Amino acid sequence: MFAITKSGLNLLLLGLLQVIVPATAIYESQAGTFDWHHTWVGHPREAVKIDNDHIAVYSEKNIIASLNTNSGAVEWRQVLDNELDQFLATDSGILTLSSLPERAQFWNNTNGQLIWEYTLSGAEKFGNAKPIAWNNGETAVFVGSTKLIKLSKEGEEVWTWVKKTKEDEGLDNVKILQRGNDIYVIVEPVEDAISPFFDISIIDNTTGKTTQSLQIPCRTTASDIAYVGNYIVWTEDDLIKWSPIDKKDIKSSSLKTLVNSLPTADKFVPTKISIESESNNVNTRSFVLSSTYDNDESTEITSVLIVIEETALALSKYFGIQASFGGIDFHQSSLIRTVRTSPIEFTTYILPEGKEIKIQHDFSLSGDINYVKLVNLEPLALFVVTDGSSVFYYNESSIVWSREESLSNIAATEFLDLPEKKMWTQMVDELDETVSEQAKENPVSRYIRRLTTHALELRKLPAWAINHFIGMSGSTLVTKENEVSTIEAQSCWLNTTRPEVLHRDNFGLRKLLISVTKSGKIVAQDTSRNGKIVWSRYVDSFSFTQVYVVRAASVKLPPVIVAVGDTYDEVGGLATGFIRLNALNGENYACSTPESADYFEPIIVTNIGTDKIVRLPIEDPEERTHVLAIFEAGTGRVYIYPDTYATRDKFATEFLPNFYLSYQNKDGNLKGYKVVEGYRGSLKVLPLWEFKLPQGESSLTVSKPEANEKVASLGRALGNRNVLYKYLNPHMFALITRNTEKGSMKVRIIDSVKGSILYETVHENVDTETNEVHVIQSENWFVYHFWSNDVKPKGYQTVVLELFEGEHENERVASTNFSSFDNIQPHVLSSAFAFPYPVTTIGVTETRNGISTKNLLFGLPTHQIMAVNKRLFDPRRPREKPSKEDQEEMLFPYGPIPDDKRLFLTYYQDVAGIKSIISSPSLLESTALVFAYGLDTFFTRSSPSRQFDVLSEDFSKVQLLLTMAGLVAGIWITGPMVRRKRVNALWK
Repeated sequence: MFAITKSGLNLLLLGLLQVIVPATAIYESQAGTFDWHHTWVGHPREAVKIDNDHIAVYSEKNIIASLNTNSGAVEWRQVLDNELDQFLATDSGILTLSSLPERAQFWNNTNGQLIWEYTLSGAEKFGNAKPIAWNNGETAVFVGSTKLIKLSKEGEEVWTWVKKTKEDEGLDNVKILQRGNDIYVIVEPVEDAISPFFDISIIDNTTGKTTQSLQIPCRTTASDIAYVGNYIVWTEDDLIKWSPIDKKDIKSSSLKTLVNSLPTADKFVPTKISIESESNNVNTRSFVLSSTYDNDESTEITSVLIVIEETALALSKYFGIQASFGGIDFHQSSLIRTVRTSPIEFTTYILPEGKEIKIQHDFSLSGDINYVKLVNLEPLALFVVTDGSSVFYYNESSIVWSREESLSNIAATEFLDLPEKKMWTQMVDELDETVSEQAKENPVSRYIRRLTTHALELRKLPAWAINHFIGMSGSTLVTKENEVSTIEAQSCWLNTTRPEVLHRDNFGLRKLLISVTKSGKIVAQDTSRNGKIVWSRYVDSFSFTQVYVVRAASVKLPPVIVAVGDTYDEVGGLATGFIRLNALNGENYACSTPESADYFEPIIVTNIGTDKIVRLPIEDPEERTHVLAIFEAGTGRVYIYPDTYATRDKFATEFLPNFYLSYQNKDGNLKGYKVVEGYRGSLKVLPLWEFKLPQGESSLTVSKPEANEKVASLGRALGNRNVLYKYLNPHMFALITRNTEKGSMKVRIIDSVKGSILYETVHENVDTETNEVHVIQSENWFVYHFWSNDVKPKGYQTVVLELFEGEHENERVASTNFSSFDNIQPHVLSSAFAFPYPVTTIGVTETRNGISTKNLLFGLPTHQIMAVNKRLFDPRRPREKPSKEDQEEMLFPYGPIPDDKRLFLTYYQDVAGIKSIISSPSLLESTALVFAYGLDTFFTRSSPSRQFDVLSEDFSKVQLLLTMAGLVAGIWITGPMVRRKRVNALWK
């Protein structure tokens, strides 16, 4: 006998880990063959030209990036941790001001590296005024409401200027402008001031001293203040006033007199007009005057270009009436106005040159113009951002490139299985008949038609054989057909070509990813073609929250999805919209029978509260689509979608008697209900139980059971051939709460049907203020991740809870049917493991039949996805030397989760902002499909138990064929010889 030491135990653990880690790691040659990564920057707020080949953008995702103007590729990107407030780009670099903490940063515009950083001290904050940056690298920033600081090109203070104010007087609206060697600090009038005026201080850029001060009086009704070149322009009641910024010389013009000659003069009401002008060029003397008004059921905008002359204002260009304002930009003394002029076209006006350029653009796919930046005037280069977060780069005649930046703001995603090819062959060829044709068709003609179809299919046999023999030397799971570059895959779908018919591949690895975004877009991507967009839809005034696959593909019935989002009703109130689409082409889908289509709208907007939506396991008998149940907590009502007579009858008879649901309100309290039939067939809920959080506790997170999960075995086989039977309760979930005063975290496992607490545990000294808590559940186990402040195990921990029907081996509940109302208290095994990283989200792989072990997928703040085999999160891992039974059960010795880079599914890819990880099974039991989204999107495959059901890449298929051919040839040659020998033997 010998004693195993601690170091020896660690060596044994590392040796056993080599069995699992290679199952996750990939070869270098495999990188990028079946996975893809799309880098996004988010919805751009502003863009600035850096050089002839690059533009710098900053987005609502607190990102600054450089885009290649020739291809749209991201040259570099910086993801800022704090809120980005100001952005300014010059030839020398990019200046950003951010809050929490307050700091100014200057970036190299060539490679995105940080040049210097300036952090404010104490409680100081940057002001709202846009900073100034010079081409020599110097900058000026406004701090608080009274202080202006100039910084050198090294980020050091050059001088500080402070505005003298009365005690406790704050300057809310401040504007700083740079004109020549002077800096103008303009304090706009306060709304409640007795004697309002524009307070202007002119500061010498070199010394920081005030060289001149002046005040331009105005009225308390001053509004719509704009800065046009060297002028301040504002409105007072029905007057438009303007004055130079360097002297008191106020002039005014009557609004009514100014627009009197326009066809829409009556629409320019003083309370509805606005002045649009954002130019730092001193030669600019024009601005756009617009008015927004309601016209029947829509809002319209009328606008006109105004030019400031010596003593008066003059009309220059009347733009007419548009549905939206579009975008405006300035280039030297020229004004560029881009506006939608038809549903499939926008016009760019270049003034005062009077040039008009019309460019084709389908606004139904992108939404209205949100932002426009003129990158180049000769030749024209235009950077356009739409309401749907789609980005386009145009020249004078056509689109140069595009980026579907809406995918940086995905709200929900679902995998969609594609139909088999033979299914669509039957639908198009054999079953392409109307109802009247089916009545006339006789069995003989239909049989002849089928034979003809099969005979025509023989034409594809040579191509099939060639493709299979050519592919013998490559991987079975990797196809190079129709390869798509990443830049092409990230491009917007323009609906310029006819959509191809999509089919499932032999192994079910090709699927569609249906994503709904918060910017109102629905996007379908092909997983086998580098995530190329197959179709997309934009729905005006929608912000999507959820998507459901309510019908899979079948013969003559395409797959159907339902997208749910927040929108507005006819009177402008908040509402919820349901959109039903054909998942293969994105078109509206009502139903397959034209007679019923008249009574069913594909787009429904309702004012009922959608506090919870549940996809039910029953189908509409007519359309074979899954029914959605909608719970409105305020009224206690339940609605079903679609709400047809046939659906309601089936729901009432098959599902209603056993329909229970639970709901968590904003306070974190839980309630359980039974759905019953109310007055005249309406549905309502009866309260069954309520769980109120104890005083001092607040909810952190709640787990959700994995949808459509397959469980291969009901128990866990032990090394001694006995069984621990799993507690498989489809209604249980985990509720994790915190007590801030005590610094503790409590985990409860609750049955949602009767509200009983199946298990609870408390963790002391847990930091839930600065570190997030995440939980995942699958089958009979839960895994959660948190930060522990305990002295000995301080750091990130993951805890696993496994529930079994009994404490002892072979102990099982006698009942054959599970019921939450049975008095069953599960036995829980738990264990905690040190984890090397913080986590942003947790996912789990899902395979076809649930036979393969599972990988837990951890999204990391370091922009990686870490896949850890569930066998490492086993509460039965022995703390001492593994016994023979433990070895038979293949249990690893207890130890921390290893920090091994081979566990990263993303290898060297920088997948930023991971918020959710979902999985879907393929037809191969060994392989699961994984998709992660947040800021970037990433798709890959995962084989937790290795690919045991497919030949490996290094397997020589050619050698196998040659061996088979040799055996056939040998049998063919030696067969007659053997027979001859036997005959000769009989004659002896």
